[in-house]
Amino acid sequence: MQIGEKIKNYRKIAGLTQEQVADYLDVSTPAVNKWEKGNTYPDISLLPAIARLLKIDMNELFSFREELTEKEIGQFVNELSEVSLDSFIKAFEMGKNKIKEYPHCDSLIYSIATVLNAALTLSDVDDEKKLECNNVIVEWLERTAESPNEKVRISSIFMLAAKYIQMEKYKEANIFLDKIPDTVIDGTIMKTNVLAHQEGTDYNGLIN
Repeated sequence: MQIGEKIKNYRKIAGLTQEQVADYLDVSTPAVNKWEKGNTYPDISLLPAIARLLKIDMNELFSFREELTEKEIGQFVNELSEVSLDSFIKAFEMGKNKIKEYPHCDSLIYSIATVLNAALTLSDVDDEKKLECNNVIVEWLERTAESPNEKVRISSIFMLAAKYIQMEKYKEANIFLDKIPDTVIDGTIMKTNVLAHQEGTDYNGLIN
């Protein structure tokens, strides 16, 4: 994320207007607007004051970290959902770029995959593009299915199993279903459904 985007993001989190930021820093409102659009950059002497105003440290201002807070993830996901209503492709690129920026933030990756997976189902993109995007979403979920975060890991496994069942790839679905404890009722139900589908397929194959 560019510094201008950081300023805009944390300004909104702090509930500040561009005018308020400008007054605090003793600069013009158009100058703040240009920073946030990436047209210009703030003077280096202003950076400590900007960090103090936005209640972040200099490392955060320059994006020197690999994780986002739950609040930041929630804010981005809400924005992503809104964009997806107008353009799935724009939302998809937006999500993909965010993941490139935070490639080790499993909660973020899983949240983006969830939003885009739902949006893809309702989108009007052509079948070829839909398949391409679906494959990328599956790749993201396969990454988070190995997450040390148990909640993210189990949720990713469930979602992957459901997607593979929908794609009628029962062998792949079983790989992930086997990772779900038998004590989890939903997982047991999904395993039963996969078994029924497989047996039905095998039986039909014998008839034909």
